[in-house]
Amino acid sequence: MKTQPIFQILYELQNKTSLKGRWYDKNQDHGIDGVLELDNSKVIYKLPAEYKKEIKPFHLVALKDLKETNQNLIVLSEQIFPTIRDRLREMGINYIDSTGNCFIQINDWHFLIDGLRAPSKKSVQKDGFTRTGLILVFHFLNDENYLNTTYRQIAEDYKISLGNVNKIINSLKEQGYIAKGKNKTLRIINRDKLLERWILEYDEKLKPTLFLGEFRFINEYAKDWTKVPLGINSQWGGEPAGDLLTNYLQPAELTLYTKENSIDLIKKLKIAPGKGNLKI
Repeated sequence: MKTQPIFQILYELQNKTSLKGRWYDKNQDHGIDGVLELDNSKVIYKLPAEYKKEIKPFHLVALKDLKETNQNLIVLSEQIFPTIRDRLREMGINYIDSTGNCFIQINDWHFLIDGLRAPSKKSVQKDGFTRTGLILVFHFLNDENYLNTTYRQIAEDYKISLGNVNKIINSLKEQGYIAKGKNKTLRIINRDKLLERWILEYDEKLKPTLFLGEFRFINEYAKDWTKVPLGINSQWGGEPAGDLLTNYLQPAELTLYTKENSIDLIKKLKIAPGKGNLKI
């Protein structure tokens, strides 16, 4: 366990809330990283705790399961993006990050600090993870040979400028995600890290632009999502996809990806716009 990041997280917590924190490493019997002791000079709580350098969307399912066996679970992380913070609060999972954002709800304690940002870091490498960059990276991850397509062809395929293609690929080179091989063709290196980065950036930058809306079922599918007749142009993602892969989860939120027209989909699935557990 890295003690320095945890020390920084607890320092920011005390600075923002006056709560003193002490980390105890580890508690293997309960499948957690450790115990966090929080003290407001009147009451002391000892909470089952997890540490993650960065919380990614795919961590949420495991954290949800962990909370079921560890009441008042708290997660410490160096960075928690806004959409992830929203989901953790919805799931009732306490958290603290190294910037001072926190959500702690235990008995009569109610702490919520949100919207704090880490100091900006100057970077000339951001082009690879703009919305357009993310689309290209997705293509590269699925077909590495596409990296060696001419810039002109890529620009034509995606209706972007040659200069933009050049910036995106140079950015990926500078960040150590792609490099030239012996035959001078480009190839992906650090593939796992590139995929993890893509997942994180996609959730923050690209996914919101693809969001069609929130819906609810108004028929029998509300009780059993597995019977929804999707067809070839729609696929489950998120928690339902996880359940289909593992046959273990019980999805609370349904995420659907589709190529279909939204009006046609509403008629086909018999869904209504508005607050519900189906996001398309």
